[in-house]
Amino acid sequence: MTKYEAIFKRKSVRKYKKAEIDEQTLEMIRTFGKDAVGIRSDIRTKWKVYKASDHNVKGMFQVKAPYYAALYSENCAGCHINAGCLMQQLVLHLHTMGIGSCYQGGARLKTEDEDNLELMMILAFGYPDEPLERKKSDFRRAELKKLVKANAPVGRNIKKLLEAAHLAPSALNQQPWRFVVTENRIHLFVKRPGKVGYQKQIGKSFFHAGIVLAHMLVAAEEHWVDLEYQKLDSIMEKAIQNYLYAGSLILAGAGGKI
Repeated sequence: MTKYEAIFKRKSVRKYKKAEIDEQTLEMIRTFGKDAVGIRSDIRTKWKVYKASDHNVKGMFQVKAPYYAALYSENCAGCHINAGCLMQQLVLHLHTMGIGSCYQGGARLKTEDEDNLELMMILAFGYPDEPLERKKSDFRRAELKKLVKANAPVGRNIKKLLEAAHLAPSALNQQPWRFVVTENRIHLFVKRPGKVGYQKQIGKSFFHAGIVLAHMLVAAEEHWVDLEYQKLDSIMEKAIQNYLYAGSLILAGAGGKI
């Protein structure tokens, strides 16, 4: 199974076996990112893996799992998008190995010893004690047409990217993203958080943008679509009510047309 195929089958796993994962796989997680697509090498990140027996993970709605992966990043422009894109690609890769996972948005670490790095997200993972996969018909998602505004006919390549984006996971299945499609571009927007806890919530909003971006980049790699992710000044000046601009995917050549 490929990461692209995992997009259409993967689900969050909340029940796990106590079976141990071999050290080679755990080391792969600690160094994950070398083969990930769309990751900014100029942003310093670090993975740490904790066992449940370490008793170092706490928080609301915590899923009891044998392992947790914590992703740290330097705090800079684009760090949350980069982190979301990186972690979601790990999620898909773990799925191809028969390992389930679940984002722990409300979890925290009892002790943090990563100087100058900020905790981006914690991921529970392990061998599942419930079905690892679901049928595409079992995904509960808003209709894609409600998430997309197209200013031109949508070509086959762009449709493939949007189909993958449509199945991206989000906290409480809120799908806090919207897409504006032009002839050869997909502009990504995420919901603007409320005033309470704005700085904390805006990081989560852009982390979600990274998750959906990962799905589109994996789909592009699968279908040999040449594209580039950019932040465009011309789009930043435009506004969608209650949404924030998160970046644009620019397809090479004729873009999404066939």
